[in-house]
Amino acid sequence: MNIIGIIGAMPVEINLIKDNLKIIGEEEYAGFKFYICDKENIKVVLASCSIGKVNAASCTQILIDKFKATHIINTGIAGSLSESVKICDIVISNAVTHHDVRKSQMTNWFPFKEEFESDKFLIDVAIKAYKKIESIKFNYHIGKIVSGESFISDCNLRNLIIEEHSPHCVEMEGSAIGHVAYINNVPFLIIRSISDNADDNATNSIIDFEKISANNSALLVLNILDILDKAN
Repeated sequence: MNIIGIIGAMPVEINLIKDNLKIIGEEEYAGFKFYICDKENIKVVLASCSIGKVNAASCTQILIDKFKATHIINTGIAGSLSESVKICDIVISNAVTHHDVRKSQMTNWFPFKEEFESDKFLIDVAIKAYKKIESIKFNYHIGKIVSGESFISDCNLRNLIIEEHSPHCVEMEGSAIGHVAYINNVPFLIIRSISDNADDNATNSIIDFEKISANNSALLVLNILDILDKAN
């Protein structure tokens, strides 16, 4: 049986998923609470890891070691780094990397990778899941997502990240989740809905769009789970 580990940083990013799944148990490890959810043909383990790459990496490893997750999906919000990616749009990762780690460090030291590629099967499922959404009010994009240990709300830093990585969006957990999934040989996918533009107005924008965007991403994940459940 496939075991799908779902991670959101903040409770708002997983609440819609939690409310729409049958929870059959709860367990706590290293301060993280894991909700064990049952569908017909797959098991889902849902967790909120809190903010930042260290928390995200720790939570991911627990999902793999303790719950034997066969797939990892990260859901949540992000700041757009592309003119084509608008507020409330969805970004489906094809690769993730750390924007606050030098590329030479990534390639010269374990695991010797500049970026981590998302699972192609999960990308295809995510596209199908998007098309199942009724009355779609947002677009989806497939592209690179970058992560770092700070909330980006400065136009100068935003431009530096764009120049260095050409990503679709920026957040604080996805690259760590992809990194840990990669070294454990577990397929992963990062899904983000845009809450702000990672610019000087980001703090105000995220207040207005945090819940809407979080629910857009969560809705896509729920559809992914339905497709995976029917495929087994």
